[in-house]
Amino acid sequence: MKIILSLFIAVFSLNAATITLDEILLKVQNEHPLAKSIEALKGAHSSQNRAAGLNEPLEFSAEGAYAKPDLDKSGYEYSVGVAQNIMHPNVKKGATQSLRYQNESEILELEHEFFLLRQEVKLLYHVNCLNQKNTLQYRDSFLAFEKFYEKKKRAYEYGEISKKDLLALQIELNRIKAEYKLYENEVNISRDNLESKTLLPFLGEKELSCKDTTPIIKELQFDYENKTLKEQSLEKKILTYQSDFERYNVSFDSFTLGAAYQNELDTDKFVFSLSMPLNFTTSLYEENRAAALHKKSALMYEKEGIKLQKSSHSDALKKELAQNFESINAYQVMVQMYENELMPLVKSAYDLGEASVIEYLLSQRELLGLKKELVEHYKKYYKTLFEIYSVLQTKEKL
Repeated sequence: MKIILSLFIAVFSLNAATITLDEILLKVQNEHPLAKSIEALKGAHSSQNRAAGLNEPLEFSAEGAYAKPDLDKSGYEYSVGVAQNIMHPNVKKGATQSLRYQNESEILELEHEFFLLRQEVKLLYHVNCLNQKNTLQYRDSFLAFEKFYEKKKRAYEYGEISKKDLLALQIELNRIKAEYKLYENEVNISRDNLESKTLLPFLGEKELSCKDTTPIIKELQFDYENKTLKEQSLEKKILTYQSDFERYNVSFDSFTLGAAYQNELDTDKFVFSLSMPLNFTTSLYEENRAAALHKKSALMYEKEGIKLQKSSHSDALKKELAQNFESINAYQVMVQMYENELMPLVKSAYDLGEASVIEYLLSQRELLGLKKELVEHYKKYYKTLFEIYSVLQTKEKL
């Protein structure tokens, strides 16, 4: 009955709606709050950049007064005028460029964060698929051992094996059943982790395809010269401070032109005015220029450090990836030898009474342990692979 129920569940799972990794990533791109935040921020920055290139609004001024210069004359006086602040062309250009580079840097930082999110989603997808595969394999082992136990139970009833052997088999059956439940829980936990990272509730209604997992390859070629989003963000920040440096390298930053009409008791006047700051009277601009230069230098050093770290870290990860590949191959060979050669011999020897039940159970347990370790090596491989993608932010070249 248990076998029939398990087969029914398996068939039902095959018929359930599936979703691929590309479909999940596309949904994340369109629906994840971070992706929406990036798009909204791009719109805000676009408006902000356009606003930075516009002139300041005209200033309107109005004054009124009651005057009585002597006993014969008295009355109201007033004046109205407008003024326009005009920035130095180089200052305006520098300020506009600085703002644009700063905004671009902010977007690149968010895109860097979103890129790392995508790599985590890819890893969690592969981990869940591996957990599913491991659980299905363990279920098959459990069902096969359950069938074997029922056979030996009948043998005990006919007096062909001892009570001690039957109890040992029953304990092992219970242990395998308990571990099978643990593996089922692992699948659920890894699935919950994937859903929590993607923030896509619809995933609960679909099964992962798992037919699109990245193949295990020993040698991968990567583009080490490709600039990461973090490096690009730092470049924009460097340009920001370069623009600030140029902005403060002027004798004056702006001047104000004004025109006003003044109506007095005995005369009307038209007044024109010009005002500008005298930057040479303070060291403010020199200090701001020096600060921009120092910040630019600091960011250039930081960028160089990130570039060197990227190279060394990726080289170490690449070696680790090759080691993971070798471990997978080694464990695959051991699993195949156990399944196809050793276990049939041990089972036959036990059936013929040439081996003890303990020898059989130890061999069975060793096989299950090797399968579990093989899955763990697969997980290590994918963890290293997607960490390389995160460090280099590039697609592999097969």
